[in-house]
Amino acid sequence: MTTIASVERFLEVQVQEWGRRSEKQKSPTRGPIITVSREAGCDADAIAKILAKKFDLVLYDWKIVEEIAKASHVSEQAVATLDENIAYELSEWLTGLSSGPSFSTTQYMQSLRKILFTVAAHGNAIIVGRGANFLLPPDKITLGIRFVASLTARAKNIMRELGLSEESALAQIKQTDNEQRQWVKKHAGADINDAGHYHLNINTALIAPDKIVQIVKQLLDN
Repeated sequence: MTTIASVERFLEVQVQEWGRRSEKQKSPTRGPIITVSREAGCDADAIAKILAKKFDLVLYDWKIVEEIAKASHVSEQAVATLDENIAYELSEWLTGLSSGPSFSTTQYMQSLRKILFTVAAHGNAIIVGRGANFLLPPDKITLGIRFVASLTARAKNIMRELGLSEESALAQIKQTDNEQRQWVKKHAGADINDAGHYHLNINTALIAPDKIVQIVKQLLDN
């Protein structure tokens, strides 16, 4: 399980890297930001790790983002790495959202948006889950991917990974999919299953990981 202590160590390394990158580049260029949305059981986490390694991106899985968002002092440490102009952009963006009907004013959602924005501002990252595709400004996202698969394929994956019966696997898929759908609807006012929200929708039961890497590379190179 990811803990606040491990997240702080993780973030400390990232803060140092962001600082070194800024020192090396007189005009820092933001690297790609890939957001990953996924149906339960479609091997998206494993594929995200492959993409992160292939394209030398920092992987922020939902556990890391969640813990950073819950720890306000950690989130503020991350935000402090932004330069003055980007920090102002963040402030203006949050202010604009506060009057919107779908914006949550809870401390958690405020912190979550801050950390997602900070990661996106620095670039060179892949963010899995936590509504990043919906909570970030569209211009901060290089590539938004939605991984899906047939219910049968997803059930088989979960049965294999967790040693569950088919009935239990299907029940877990139903619960997880419903929670994700409701979360995005509540906090972003969007339908997570609407393909129009993503640059790319991929069926992981039909397209192998190496082919997915090729597709993503082609899109990033364009």
